[in-house]
Amino acid sequence: MATFTSNSYDGRYLQLTITESVNVIANTSTLTWTLKSLGGAVNYYSTGPTTVTINGTQVYYKARTGWSTEQFPAAKGTTSGTITVAHNSNGAKSISVGFSTAIYTSAVTEHGGTMTLTTIDRSAPTVSVSTSSVTASSVIITATSSAKADDFDYSLDGGSTWYGLSTTAGTTATKTVTGLSPNTSYSIKVRARRQYNQVWGTSSATSIKTLGNTLLNSVNTFTVDVASPVLTMNWTVYASFTHTLVIKDGSTTVLTITGLTCSTGTNNKTITLTSAQRTTILNYMSSKKSFTGTFYLTTYSGSTQIGSTVSKTATVQTTSGTSAPTFSGFTHKDSDDNGTVDITGSDQIYIKGYSTLEITIGSVAAKNGASISSYKVTVGSTSKTFTTTTIDYGVIGVSGTVTLKVEAIDSRGYSTAVSKNIMVIDYSDISIDHYTVRRKNEVEATVQLSFSGKMSPITVNNVVKNTLVSGKFRYAQNGGSYSGWCNMTVSFTSSTFEFATLELSNSSGVIEFNPNYAYSIQIRVTDRLHTDTITLVLNKGTPLVALRSKKVGINTPDPQDALDVREGNILMNGYRIMGFVSVLGNTEDLNNYKENGIFTQAANANASTDRHYPVARAGYLEVITNPSGYVLHRYTTYDCTAIYLRYFYSNSWSSWKTITL
Repeated sequence: MATFTSNSYDGRYLQLTITESVNVIANTSTLTWTLKSLGGAVNYYSTGPTTVTINGTQVYYKARTGWSTEQFPAAKGTTSGTITVAHNSNGAKSISVGFSTAIYTSAVTEHGGTMTLTTIDRSAPTVSVSTSSVTASSVIITATSSAKADDFDYSLDGGSTWYGLSTTAGTTATKTVTGLSPNTSYSIKVRARRQYNQVWGTSSATSIKTLGNTLLNSVNTFTVDVASPVLTMNWTVYASFTHTLVIKDGSTTVLTITGLTCSTGTNNKTITLTSAQRTTILNYMSSKKSFTGTFYLTTYSGSTQIGSTVSKTATVQTTSGTSAPTFSGFTHKDSDDNGTVDITGSDQIYIKGYSTLEITIGSVAAKNGASISSYKVTVGSTSKTFTTTTIDYGVIGVSGTVTLKVEAIDSRGYSTAVSKNIMVIDYSDISIDHYTVRRKNEVEATVQLSFSGKMSPITVNNVVKNTLVSGKFRYAQNGGSYSGWCNMTVSFTSSTFEFATLELSNSSGVIEFNPNYAYSIQIRVTDRLHTDTITLVLNKGTPLVALRSKKVGINTPDPQDALDVREGNILMNGYRIMGFVSVLGNTEDLNNYKENGIFTQAANANASTDRHYPVARAGYLEVITNPSGYVLHRYTTYDCTAIYLRYFYSNSWSSWKTITL
């Protein structure tokens, strides 16, 4: 404890005494000062102004006091007081003491000095922290102090926020902190308040991570159609929790597996499905070969979920080798819809284009929850799909040794195929390729006819099975009805046939075809599978030149004048002789008329200037040409009101010129 005493003197004097009382917890000292009047033989002396100042604070002042007042400090006696002084943060403190006074005289002198206070122990305790028993939601925190402490706190966020740990005095404190979040990192500090001086000491931070939900790191491709499917996944487990695994396809839950456990740490987990679980997934995949599954893992402590659900994706699949359907095979035959078996003698031999393939499916079964959905039949390069076990494929369109493949297809799309080779004989329809029909000498009633064609032999075991069944014809005068069919004797080989006659006849003899009429003649040939029919036109018996009394007909047997030319033009020196050609209608463009001739237009409405008439009036067009390509148009209106002229030269028409009559 520090003290201060001013000097003492002979005779009468004032003395200042200061004593210290230390408050360790408050880091302060309470100073008690006492001012005494001492010495001298008499009771009263005049005293000058007296001042006491401690640590800059004036604690006492008395003005000059005369002896006659009989008051302190002129009179003997004592006065005292206290003042509290705060120490520095390290506990040390020195203060100034001011004490000024005078006896007998007004000359005041200083009697103070420096007072060093007792140094207070302000050292903080050394504090450390330890943690144990970390769970998903709690941790045990232990604080240790180097000195006895009466208050302990802890912080989970590195000292930003503090919570009470213990108020029991001692050097250690322990608490189980609950309500923590799973799988979460915390920065833990503790602090202790030294009981002696109430100074806090704080530990350094230590980090913990609460036990969280198990982490799902990966899931392997999962093949479910094996005998005992095994799902393999890699996870990180923090504690002896239980788990539920849900397999989903999109938003659809496929399978839920509960009660999964594993030792802590990161490791692979294998799950062997039960027969029922395997069936559940396969039934769901009855129409799927595979899907991208999402695997949701939820962690539980008892019935309490720990943390959040985590997930990974992986392929859930079946395999063709395991899940493709079983298919024993099939039988096939020609259903003889077109009489082809009667020709070949076997329903195992087919004729291109006519044999109808019939297939009967043998024993077939889908596997692992699937069902048979269809059958695909391929003949050569042509495929058809069916849903029944008795298949009418239809007509075969290829020939030779042909591969017939049948695939049994299940609802997942897996298939099992069986192939066989079948014999298909090439066949082409019988056809009349060449023909001629004419009147004898082009004008007579007797008709000459010839035709030939091809047919397919249909050879089985080197034996030709096809034959020409019939050859027939019938005829009709144009506009009339056909006669009945008449037989013809047509010669043939295995691949060709032909017929020729100079006088077409039927069972009654040679047929007369009136030269004044045209006829239609139909020819029909038939082999064992097909009939080909063609229609020929027999023109009238029109002579090239007909001589009649004082008349000559060209292309007509009945000339009407001295020279009557039908169906043609008369040329001289390579050019058409001028004469009437035709009546113009309402569509012809006069720019297209560049050959000699006379043409008439009978209607004003048809004479459109848009089609290059000179005027919208009926009339007569005369066209005159010469070897140089020059063309003259002369158009005369029907009422002889005007004549119009123009010419064509150098690939261009001139404008019309008018001669007014």
